[in-house]
Amino acid sequence: MPVERVSFSSKVYGIESIKKAAYRFIDKFSIDIVLSDDAVECQLNFPDAEKSIPFWVDEFKKEVLDQDLRQQIKTESEPVRNLILAHAFSQSSLIEK
Repeated sequence: MPVERVSFSSKVYGIESIKKAAYRFIDKFSIDIVLSDDAVECQLNFPDAEKSIPFWVDEFKKEVLDQDLRQQIKTESEPVRNLILAHAFSQSSLIEK
């Protein structure tokens, strides 16, 4: 079984983003994740010898970045989303005045 190792700095990428990215590629490879002090080590296990393994490793790296940025945007925009929701519900009949 072909194996590729990919390492991400835990100071840059969160484990949640890496897990989400790994899930997106569950049909291409399985993944073992090991946490260390300053890194997240990923072992990508491919079911058979594919000539496109480097392609899928690169796609996984891109997906980790995408998921990490989505998480960052979600965190940064949460106060605005909550304000919009509060305003929307304050105008509805769900809350008695």
